[in-house]
Amino acid sequence: MLTTAVWLQPGRLVRERLVMKRVKRALLHTAVVLVMALGLLAVPFGPGAPQEAQAATSAGTIYGEDDELLGFASFNPGLHYYHEHEDSDPDEHNFFRVTDRCNDGVELHLSWSSAGDGEWRHGDCTGWLPYRTYTVHTQHQSKPDMAAIAWAMSAWDAEGDRQGGTGVQSDWQGSFSDDGDDLYTHSSVYEDAFTDTRDTVVLTVIPTDKATGVYLPDTIDAYTDQIWDRATEKTPLPASVSADERESMYKQLWCHVKFNLEGIKGGHTWDLEAAHPNVSWERVNNGVKDHGCNWGNQGDGGWFDVPPTDGGGDGGDGPADAAPSVDAGPDVSVDEGSQVTLEGTAADDGGTPATTWTYTAGDDVDEGATCTFADASAPRTTVTCTDDGTYTVTLTADDGVNAPVSDTATVTVRNVAPTLQVAKPADWDVHRVETDVPVKASFTDPDSNDTHTCKVTWDDGSTSTFPAKDGACDTTHVYDHAGMNTLTVEVADDDGGKDSAERMVVVYDPRAGLASGAGTLPDGLAFTALAKYPSADSTVPAGAVSLSVPTASGRQTIVSTELEWLVITPDAKAAVKGRSATHGFLGYLQSGRFRGVTWPLSQGNIPPAAPSYDSTPGASWDLDEAQPKQLATGLTVIDTGWLPGLPSLPAPLGTTAGELLDTLPALRLDLHGDTEA
Repeated sequence: MLTTAVWLQPGRLVRERLVMKRVKRALLHTAVVLVMALGLLAVPFGPGAPQEAQAATSAGTIYGEDDELLGFASFNPGLHYYHEHEDSDPDEHNFFRVTDRCNDGVELHLSWSSAGDGEWRHGDCTGWLPYRTYTVHTQHQSKPDMAAIAWAMSAWDAEGDRQGGTGVQSDWQGSFSDDGDDLYTHSSVYEDAFTDTRDTVVLTVIPTDKATGVYLPDTIDAYTDQIWDRATEKTPLPASVSADERESMYKQLWCHVKFNLEGIKGGHTWDLEAAHPNVSWERVNNGVKDHGCNWGNQGDGGWFDVPPTDGGGDGGDGPADAAPSVDAGPDVSVDEGSQVTLEGTAADDGGTPATTWTYTAGDDVDEGATCTFADASAPRTTVTCTDDGTYTVTLTADDGVNAPVSDTATVTVRNVAPTLQVAKPADWDVHRVETDVPVKASFTDPDSNDTHTCKVTWDDGSTSTFPAKDGACDTTHVYDHAGMNTLTVEVADDDGGKDSAERMVVVYDPRAGLASGAGTLPDGLAFTALAKYPSADSTVPAGAVSLSVPTASGRQTIVSTELEWLVITPDAKAAVKGRSATHGFLGYLQSGRFRGVTWPLSQGNIPPAAPSYDSTPGASWDLDEAQPKQLATGLTVIDTGWLPGLPSLPAPLGTTAGELLDTLPALRLDLHGDTEA
């Protein structure tokens, strides 16, 4: 109990009673603040208990007849409360905080009107605390726009008599979204007090660990654009926010991304306020220790640049019109053919000045290169250049009174290599010697100012180099002898960028001789092979191939039904390709060596990357690099010269090739199981 003794002089009783009433009210208000603070500490809100007084954009208090506190209410728009109290829940938004005196026989009635109209009543509370605090939601949840709100709270006794009210308060419910991304989780736009006499619109985002983590200079613009575009789409800024204010808010976000990553970390939210002036990019980039990404606050000493006012200067002797200020923004880099954003700004005391972008190519830029601005009259725009190198872009501001003012930035354009597509030849194309093998290849390059050179390495010791024509590398080549040739097609631009592709071409010579052999390999493969072109005009060889392949379930014997081609090189290497009823096969022969490859025809006509059997797995398909295995038993015979007819064969193939061929009709099937070769 508080006791106050006062000595009253005669004739001053009325005045002293007024003084006593004011003292009593002041002491009561102090006690109420202490009790409310205890109540806020004891009653949790969201996941934690706030430990500081709540700031709100509008509030009202009701006192009773004896100056006792009956109720207090404050409105918290958008993410305002989370901005003020980090330990509260970011999903709590657009709500009232109401403090009610317990068990006083008075019921509080809170009402509001806007999108999501509603009301709330609460009577006596329980517990040992004299005051309790409640949360009342307006139901303006996950709204994409701001909504005006008018609200009031009143107190009523048990007999229905009104004991007082707050009067009508005006505010704005904030927009809200929890549909963030990997850079931020929540966003909100709401109106808040900026100074004692001025409100502002605030865009608040809650950054993720990724956004506040590692300093990556190349991602600052991309991160800022990503957060800005998504947040302003989910929670749009109201039309009352001017283009100049939007630009200031974008710069604040850019500053938070850049300098937060550099270690000057701010709070748990990034708050972008429209009331902050639109300062130059130089100030944004270099003044962070002064402004902390929130420039123009009271008491900051006016560090930022604000253009002078017309007729400014003490005594009116200043210039009639000041020259505009202009900033071309930070230097940027980009791949050639792609657009990059220029963050220019311009201001003038007489309003927004006229602006124009121009460019100058550096000494490292090839003649003929050009740059195009999306909007050469807009301070913030994009530019696209047709060739790599360094360009100086200039933003000029003209207020129509003073001499134009300019600022420059550097655009570094990186070279992008051309991309090649080869239409011909296809892999495993088959051609006869001394006939044209065509190469048809096209390419794309984002650099329209580049020149290109084509190069084809034919794998027979020769190379063709020639200028590209109309975006293509087309040519032909004649091979003089048989082989499996891995040719390489390459296109290169004049800045060193290049792309290439390989194709293997099979070249046969029907005038070559005979490939034959029989034997086994150390892994258990057994084979017999005989192949020859019957005449100098033949396009497919005659002969037969049989492979007895070891498998986990026994042997699988594959007998040819068709030979597709035979290659015999001048240095006595041979390869034959064909098929059985169900399998494709390849046989590589050298003196005392053999490689067998089989695969199901369901996998295609050419061997897959992992065939069902390969005696030299992983080796190249090219005959020169096929790596056949040394025979365990048997022999191979390769005749590089051509003679008409089929010669006699060594045992165990039979007396003549003709006798072997006579048996083929009965052998045109695949044998499975434990059948011996």
